[in-house]
Amino acid sequence: MTIQLAHFKLHQKFVATYESASTAAFKHGRTETVRSCTNEAVAFVRTMTNASASDSDKANALRAAVTKHSELTKNGVMGQGFDRHLFALRAMAELQGIAVPEFYTLPAHQTMSKIILSTSTLSSPALEGGSFGPVNEDCYGIGYGIEQESSAFQLSSYRDDLPQLKELLVESIVDLERLLADTTPKK
Repeated sequence: MTIQLAHFKLHQKFVATYESASTAAFKHGRTETVRSCTNEAVAFVRTMTNASASDSDKANALRAAVTKHSELTKNGVMGQGFDRHLFALRAMAELQGIAVPEFYTLPAHQTMSKIILSTSTLSSPALEGGSFGPVNEDCYGIGYGIEQESSAFQLSSYRDDLPQLKELLVESIVDLERLLADTTPKK
């Protein structure tokens, strides 16, 4: 959610976001797409950037966004996403010489297909770093790892505003850390 928040603070808009979910549990499995710019993520960002929203409202919006994100990730890992299915249908039509369905030319499909935030969790005890490049000229490639006591982000882009995104990402992490510290009941 910090990535969505930082990007919105920089550009004041929501964009197509890709996050990989491993489908390695399936024979020849690779990845499925998690579309993490959900309605819940949008509501969270709007709440976080609303000066009159209470910390309780912000924390509730964060929890709703994280719950939805976790649900989509779980669905992706279980092969229940839609991106690879749509890709396969298009590829099969092209291989068979069938006209590609009009759906693939619709502006909505073209918008969701141009990934602006390409993200992936790189959390593993075997990794101390790593990242990947942007997938197009307007994209930010963001790899991240979250551990019990720390997190790390690796950012890449062809864009000139990557340093500003980095600063806003740090700011967003600090804001969420404070929010959670202030709204989580003490044990």
